[in-house]
Amino acid sequence: MAQEAAEWPPEETLSLWKREQAQLKARVVDRDTEACQRDPAFSGLRRVGGVDVSFVKGDSVRACASLVVLSYPELEFCLQVAKQNGSSLPSACQPFRCWKQLRAP
Repeated sequence: MAQEAAEWPPEETLSLWKREQAQLKARVVDRDTEACQRDPAFSGLRRVGGVDVSFVKGDSVRACASLVVLSYPELEFCLQVAKQNGSSLPSACQPFRCWKQLRAP
């Protein structure tokens, strides 16, 4: 059992991940779009966040993804979302769309 878990995901899963990664890459915004980004003092910025995705040790399929949002500049906790999946990595990331539902700190 442990031997099977350490193997790479099936080619079909890898292909799916590659396609989804290419789609996400095409949506990357590589320039400042908000006024607060162009201001050295970041005035108007209200929240900052970070995302981490980690595979379960010894398992190349199951992963845990987390999102944390903090207020800015206070850096007080606003929201944490975590999801562990059992089939494919991209499905673990879908709950992150809820960040838009945050209330003002």
